[in-house]
Amino acid sequence: MNYVRKTILLILIATLVRFVIAGTTGLGNDEAYYRMFSSHLQWNYFDHPPMVAWLIRLTTLNLLLDTELFIRLGAIICAAMATWFIFLTGKRLGNERTGFFAASIYTATLYGSIIAGTFILPDSPQMVCWTASIYLLTGVTASVQLRNSMKRELLVFGIVAGLGMLCKVHTIFLWLGFLLFVILYNRRWLKEPVLYLSGAITILFFYPVIRWNIDNHFVTFFYHGGRVNIAEGGLDLASFGQFFGGQIFYLNPVIFVCIIIAVVHAFKNDLPVSIPHKRILLLTSLPLIIIATIISFFRNVLPHWSGPGYTGLILLTACYFTSRKKTGTFEKKLFPLPVIIAHGLQLLIIIAGLMAIQFFPGTIGNKDRQKLGEGDFTLDMFGWNDFARSFEQIYTANKSMENHSDRTVVLSNKWFPLAHIEHYVAGPLRLPVFASGSLEDIHQYKWINEEQGGMQDSVSVYVIIPSNYYFDIKEFPILKEKVPAAIFTIPQKRNGEDARVFKVYYFKKDKYDLHK
Repeated sequence: MNYVRKTILLILIATLVRFVIAGTTGLGNDEAYYRMFSSHLQWNYFDHPPMVAWLIRLTTLNLLLDTELFIRLGAIICAAMATWFIFLTGKRLGNERTGFFAASIYTATLYGSIIAGTFILPDSPQMVCWTASIYLLTGVTASVQLRNSMKRELLVFGIVAGLGMLCKVHTIFLWLGFLLFVILYNRRWLKEPVLYLSGAITILFFYPVIRWNIDNHFVTFFYHGGRVNIAEGGLDLASFGQFFGGQIFYLNPVIFVCIIIAVVHAFKNDLPVSIPHKRILLLTSLPLIIIATIISFFRNVLPHWSGPGYTGLILLTACYFTSRKKTGTFEKKLFPLPVIIAHGLQLLIIIAGLMAIQFFPGTIGNKDRQKLGEGDFTLDMFGWNDFARSFEQIYTANKSMENHSDRTVVLSNKWFPLAHIEHYVAGPLRLPVFASGSLEDIHQYKWINEEQGGMQDSVSVYVIIPSNYYFDIKEFPILKEKVPAAIFTIPQKRNGEDARVFKVYYFKKDKYDLHK
């Protein structure tokens, strides 16, 4: 069989599915927020390094093609590239069949295909760098002697890992895994200058992020450090349960079981893979997964944080299936049966998700009218264009009102749903957006406020409150002494049932203090 062609066909089919998803669903909260990043290019952001912003700016042709499909195009391209690097690595570990199995397993994971492969997140470009790094490290660790070709791959690894650090900081776990390999199994490499030169290259690429944090009192590092600080608070088994269950779901339950089986066989040295390759795959995988799991016992940890760490384990799983193929277990099948089942399960999840977003009657969240839709993640990707048209009618009518300022702004107290409001509502009307609140609530909008010069002059203000992200406007400090000139209620239905309610508060021309 020609496994190269089959891998390319697999990538093309998966890419087509991702195009359908990307073009038929609205942006999620995080995606809309990263889209905002791309409007304000800089060397780092409060939450993440800049790569995701640069990628969006590239695929939208400098924001000219500002639609969901083109905003997400970078993620789709990155998923195809990551799948190909996984194929190449599997081929290096065994043969083209192993590479094809690895690509198939990765494609069957929700993390690889949808979360990082369709939705535009920092994980999207990071997975290209991560999978390319694994490919390079399997070349570097192929022999005890560090030959010239291996030195070249080590230098390229320094570059690729540096680019990965510009995607997400925890790409550093690749260096951690490699250094553990050197210290535990090949300490003679510590005398090789190329090792330190490669590390210096990674640091050089990451320096703009360090410089930005120096200028901003290391706010990014303190923020993320606080999220993983296990010294505060006690044991939280519910958090661990959510993280562990989320990992299983994001990986695909069938693939998760296969990975566990393959890792057991790896520790028994019962896989058709060299010992050095087995070691580097485990060392670039397990530390991230183990540390994230430990933190989850004490703090809320998002399941996709450990997603890249499963790359090495997916490759070991491909090696496991290759060994079973040789025994005749899967001899007449293109895919191992568990992988077929995993693809089928993923397809069902995708169809169910798309149907829920577009056609679920009403909401799967809170049914209380004031907080209608709270907790319903599907509403993040539904109905924003419809609401934008309704708001435009309100805004156009109000422009003729007395005391309506020439400068009108949209104001909120949190980065979400403000990012959605900016992209779908305020942006097309060229209305600047501002956020008033604590740094933990407004995130990057603190810098956006400053970039736009604040609200020094008298302005007219709109505040938009979706019921699924309800807050009491009377408790909004910046507006406590203000009385709205008008309040508009815009209900939104899905498949004939009430899904959420938008409240639009209009405040006439006045001065507002963002620091309240």
